[in-house]
Amino acid sequence: MLNNPPAAPGNPGGPCYRCVWPRPPPAESVVSCGEGGILGPVVGTMGLLQALEAIKIITAGPRAESASASASQPNPTLTMFSACSTPQFRSVRLRPRRPDCAACGAQPTISTASLRSGSLDYVAFCGVANPVTVLSENERVGAAEFARLWNGKQGGSRPVLVDVRDRTQFELCNLPGSLNVPWSEFPAVLKRAVGDGGPRPEWLEASDLAVVCKLGNDSQLAARLIMDTGLATGNVVDIRGGFRAWRSEVDDTWPDY
Repeated sequence: MLNNPPAAPGNPGGPCYRCVWPRPPPAESVVSCGEGGILGPVVGTMGLLQALEAIKIITAGPRAESASASASQPNPTLTMFSACSTPQFRSVRLRPRRPDCAACGAQPTISTASLRSGSLDYVAFCGVANPVTVLSENERVGAAEFARLWNGKQGGSRPVLVDVRDRTQFELCNLPGSLNVPWSEFPAVLKRAVGDGGPRPEWLEASDLAVVCKLGNDSQLAARLIMDTGLATGNVVDIRGGFRAWRSEVDDTWPDY
């Protein structure tokens, strides 16, 4: 947790998180909260500390606009908490703001406006979601086109939809009638089906099978795996852009998480 003094004349305030960590971690090292897990008391501890800092700022009142006020400002620090360490709390002093910081520098490339407008894909910027391209265009379908198929507006039978998000995300929001097979379990499910006498999921027998995830990455990998194993008896496609595209092209009330 950053402990920054408020900005004052001659002092722009302490660094932001992007100043401290200007480069995102490798994409392969980042997992979601659903994958990595959350220890509730740790989150609660940090939440209480952040609430305390907010109260201190609110109750401090307006700072005196003078050079002495700027000179007397405390140095910014970073408080680190590790539930399994001894001691659990550590505090380190920080350097000033980075002039070239992408968030708070002289020419920032990240702003509240860019995040709200959707012009900046912050998830991709952080390296959490590297684009996956393992399917050809004719092996993919757009969200709007799939919506017409799903709602029976193009005739024919309704496709079977396999949602490969984790169970927490699936329970948060899903298309009624879809099936949930988390990507973390997907390879094992198909591996069992490949062996003689192994359980073969009924959805593999569908004449039209669609796979979806949040961003359209895991769904591509799942569709590719189905095709490579040769287990499907019908057509297999992935929904391009996943549920982010669904929210953008089909249903703007879909949860944005």
